[in-house]
This record gives sequence, C-alpha cells and structure tokens, in this order.
Amino acid sequence: MKKNLRFLFLLMFCLFIFACHNEPFDERRTSRVRFSSVPEGFVYQGAEVYLGDVKLPLYQVKVNTSQVWTAKDYQRIDNGVAYFELDGKVNVKVKVPYEINYKSQLRPLSAGIIPVANISERTLTFEISSSGEYVLEINSDLRQAIHFFVSDYSEELVKPEVNTSIMYFGPGLHTKENNPWIDENNQIRLMSGSTVYLDDGAVIRAKFYASNAENIKIYGRGIIDGSSFERDASNGKATIPIDFNHCRNVTLADFSILDPAGWAINFYFMKNCKIEDLKIITSRSNGDGISLQSCQEIIVDGCFVRTWDDSLVVKNYPRWENRTIQGETRNIIFKDCTLWTDLAQSMEIGYETVGKVMDNIVFENITVLHALHKPVISIHNGNNAEIERVRFENITVEDASMGLGDSHGNDELIDIRVLYSENWSSQHTITSLGSIKDVLVKNVHILSGIKNPKIRVTGAFDNRETYLSKHYVSDINIFNLTYRNQIIDESNANLLRGNYVKNLLVSHDGSILGASFIFSKTEAELSLYNDQLNIYGFEE
Repeated sequence: MKKNLRFLFLLMFCLFIFACHNEPFDERRTSRVRFSSVPEGFVYQGAEVYLGDVKLPLYQVKVNTSQVWTAKDYQRIDNGVAYFELDGKVNVKVKVPYEINYKSQLRPLSAGIIPVANISERTLTFEISSSGEYVLEINSDLRQAIHFFVSDYSEELVKPEVNTSIMYFGPGLHTKENNPWIDENNQIRLMSGSTVYLDDGAVIRAKFYASNAENIKIYGRGIIDGSSFERDASNGKATIPIDFNHCRNVTLADFSILDPAGWAINFYFMKNCKIEDLKIITSRSNGDGISLQSCQEIIVDGCFVRTWDDSLVVKNYPRWENRTIQGETRNIIFKDCTLWTDLAQSMEIGYETVGKVMDNIVFENITVLHALHKPVISIHNGNNAEIERVRFENITVEDASMGLGDSHGNDELIDIRVLYSENWSSQHTITSLGSIKDVLVKNVHILSGIKNPKIRVTGAFDNRETYLSKHYVSDINIFNLTYRNQIIDESNANLLRGNYVKNLLVSHDGSILGASFIFSKTEAELSLYNDQLNIYGFEE
C-alpha cells in the first residue's frame, strides 16, 4: 500500500512539473532601438527628436526647394536626417523652436502615420513600427522637413575591422588627411574583388571609382558626404560619389549619399549589378540620383531618392574611346523606391539614347512624394534607340505639382516623345532618330496636385537634311490612371496626341491602385511587443 502511495505521489509530482513547463507563457517582447552619434560639424540644430525619452542626434543636410536651375550660387537650406535601427515600435517626439499648426504630415501617406501636434509645447508625436523611409513635413512646409531613415534591427553587429580583406570605415569623419585609402584627388580606387564596409556613424568625404573591374561590394549604414566639394556647372567642377564604368557584379547596399557635387551614382556600361536600400539627397546642379548609361541586368530596389535633377534615369551612351561603338540597355528594374523630385523628372528614359537597343525597362511600386518641376513619367528618345518593352506599374504620386519654376511648360504627368533636342541629341555623337513601342503605364494614382494632368504622346518627322524620315510611337497602353476618386481616360482634355502615333489606348476598369508601403512586420507580430523600449549602441 505504501509503495502504491509512493508511486502515485511520484507520478503526480512528475505531472505537476510537466504542466509547469508546458503552461502558457508571456510572449510579449520589448522593442529595441540602436543608433550612433553624429560626428562634430554634421549635427542638425533646427529640431530635437526623441525616441521614447532618449534624444536622437540628427545629421544636417542641404536641400534645394527652388525649381529654377542654376549652375552655381545655389539657394539651399538645412534639413535634418534621423537614422536608427528598429525592432518593434517606438514613440517619436519632434520638438521645434517655432510655432506649429495642425497641418504637419508624415510621408509616405500609405504608411498611415498621423503626427499629433501639441501647439503649446511645439511638439509632434507619432509611432513608427516598421523600417522604411519617412519624411516629416512640419506645418506642411516643404522647407521644414526631417527625413527618417529606419532600418531593421541587426541581431549581430558586423565587425569587419578584424578581417583585413575588407576596406573598413569606422565611425567618424574620413578625409584624405586622415585616411590612407583616400588619395590626393579625394578618390578611392576599387579593384576587382574589393569589399567596402561603411559603418554606422562613418562619414566619408571622397568618391569611389572603379573601371574594368568585377565582384565589388560597398555596404553598411555610413554616409558618403559631398558637401566639401565644389560643384559649378559653368566650369565643369564636379565630384561624383559613385563613379563606375565597364564593371560587372557590383553591389551597393544600405548607405547614404548626401549633398553630392553632381550626380550621386554614375553607372556606365555596367552589367549584373544591384543597388538596394540606398538613401540619396542632392541639392546642386545635375544632382541626378541613380543614373544608368548603357547598362544591362541592373536591379534598383528599395531606395529613397530626393534630387535636384532627375531622380531615376536610364540612358544610352556611346563608348568614349570609340564613339562608333554605341550603347545597349537591357533588363533594368527599379522597384519599391520612394522619390522626391525638387527639380526635373522623377522617372526618365533619355534624352541621350545613342544605340539601337533599349529593351525591357521597368519601374514598379514607386511612390513619388513630390514632383514639382517636370514630368513624373517620361520617355524622351533623342537619338537612334529602338525603345521597347517599358513598364511603369503601381505608381503613387502624393503631390503632382509639376510646372513650377522654369519648367517652361514641360509639366506633364506622362511625356512620351521621339524628338530631336538641340540641347541633348548631339551631346555625344550625331545619329538618326529612333522609335518607342510597347509601353505600359498601369495603376497610377495621384493623391493631390494637378486635377487633370497633361499626357503627351508624339512621334516625329526628322527634318534634318541628312535623314528626312518618320519615327513612330506605337502600342502605348495607359491603364487605370486616377486622380483621387476620379478616372482619367481618353476624355481628359489634357491628353495631347501628336503625329506619328499608332495604337494609343487610355482606359480604365474602375480600380484605384498605386504603390503600397512595405511593412516589415505584420499587425499580429507587432501585437507581441509591449510598451517598453531598450536603446542600444549610442556613443557619445
């Protein structure tokens, strides 16, 4: 009997222990944030930002809200840039030294974040729960903006400094005076197999250059800063931060390019490359964002590009050493990007199109925060290319205010043309004109701005004595174009159909679609996080 009781007691004890180990437990998690200090001389003083109760340092960047081009003597202002990594959610408070109202906005609007204003305290508060690129426009004033670049939290910090095969740039300012990799011309020459890591908090004042190389990678969350370099278009002074030609298998990831003295990225005769999660802000002449000339098999994914010239650009150039060898462009994809175009065009193919082949160029899931000057979507064939298989799909234009400044009437939403340009068609070599065919513009939604935007589609007769020929734009399908809840179709009075156009269709099936914001976590995943916050990695 005692043995049976002892056995029963032991059995009940085991069942109790088993139950304790298998009872439901609290899965709620604590949010985590990581950020770094800002090097001396780069701190933005125009606002204070707090994550929870901790003050976040802001970088200072120049922006240009003018829509009048100038070669120099730029009218620029300071804006702030906030960088941090996030796992979960964080309450953000922005405090400014001036009066605020209830009109502030956080873009992109598809993220669904509404700032709450406290007028007496001059603060705006909101919650961020996803990685992404955001812009807070205080009082809805484009001159008073803070850019928030939020990355997914890194579980394991990379420490490439222990690996001698990696060119490592640690936190702090790097110049030719203190870094042996930067030569006297403020240039870093990369050879085949080079890997460059730009650590969080690193600021590099130099250009990265590569020619006839392969298997190159530049990554990390540092900044390439061009503010110390002269940009004067009247005498050709420029320093392009990423200047690569005739290279293969190049990856650019995560870092920022702020205030370049010219284009931000120049890819010329490049193949099999990826550009992902870059953050670009330009404010000086020819400040194009990502410019691809005679490139093939290029993917641009998840980038934020704010520019004082064309934001995303595809061109064909000849080879400089032998201009009878013309360019070829194939298989270019821009996807999941956010644009702000202060000057010029948001998504541009052309004008320089020297070379017959320009095939399969895609822009998809693109949000344009502001288009303030020239067209959002444009194909300008100024040379001999046969441009075909081009797709613009799922595009949201939050502010379609084209036509400001010196746009000179080139204020279309969509501009598709074959034309000889006095400025651009003879820049590199003289050619005949070409054609444009098989273009799909699908699911473009305008939230505000011009109610009945212009759409121009036209071919051309080349009346130069040497050529005297017709050049067609054909098979153009514009499908599901909307302004707020209004359909824009062939009845739009601002649909300008020119000569030498075949098979232009503007139609609608009743859908209102555009780009979507890509959230890093689902609502179910976010519900597991409590209201606590841990902050890591801050360095004074």
